[in-house]
Amino acid sequence: MLEGEPGCGKTRIAWALAYELSCKQLGKNKHPDPKKLTDWWNFYIWNVTSTSRAQDGLYTFDAVGRLRDAQLMGTDPERLKQFLGVEATSALEKRMRDKTQYREFGALGKALRDQTHRPVLLIDEIDKADSDFPNDLLLELDELRFNIPETEESIGPPQPHNKPIVLITSNREKPLPEPFLRRCLYYYVPFPQADTLKRIIAARFGERIAKKDQIVAQALEKFDDIYKLLDKQPGSRPPGTSELLEFLTALIQEGKTVEAAIADLENLAQELPLLGTLIKTKADQDLYVKGR
Repeated sequence: MLEGEPGCGKTRIAWALAYELSCKQLGKNKHPDPKKLTDWWNFYIWNVTSTSRAQDGLYTFDAVGRLRDAQLMGTDPERLKQFLGVEATSALEKRMRDKTQYREFGALGKALRDQTHRPVLLIDEIDKADSDFPNDLLLELDELRFNIPETEESIGPPQPHNKPIVLITSNREKPLPEPFLRRCLYYYVPFPQADTLKRIIAARFGERIAKKDQIVAQALEKFDDIYKLLDKQPGSRPPGTSELLEFLTALIQEGKTVEAAIADLENLAQELPLLGTLIKTKADQDLYVKGR
């Protein structure tokens, strides 16, 4: 269980873990393409929303589709062959005989199936869901197994050598149930210190920030000022690492000189579009502008 302020890098920990395993354990001669998860270590992502149900991450069963197919087969099979052809009708008959054709696994369901190595599963922002959502996953996460009544299948538990590595993130928007937390290893992700932020910037931008040390230094100074200002204000949200990276991206965009970027930083209170990359509400922007 990873908790921390929004933008502190909780989600990236799971991506980084999967990426490092891909590089070190799969024997890749080169780094896998970040945009092609098929080249990575087995990595499954469950993005939780306010409407998510626990079963969504396990499996879905298309009962409506099966009913539709049954109605097609039950009307007039011979006439159906005339319309669809023998091959399509045979495929439909085969699908009707096998209920698993209507079952599709979710991210957690995929992670609990047989694997060649331990997969990484990210359950992202679990605090967005209904308060009962975490409790509905107690058995599945504790014993790493579940049943599918529609197909009479039992999935899991996996063998010890391929049990999934499950990372769950929360922005602390709502408290999580105690029985759920009791089953987790808890870690609070602190906001990165200045030295860590510099390393993140160097890793993200590489050569794009070569000879732009003055921009980075002043940008970090402005970011720190805004963070400290909003961190003390009830109801305000200070900017996170992601906002800092967006801020720097705007400052070093192609065609922009170092002098122009420095001028924007010195007059940040008047550069509202640029300020909007760091401060995301009018009340907080007004608070910052008033203090300049």
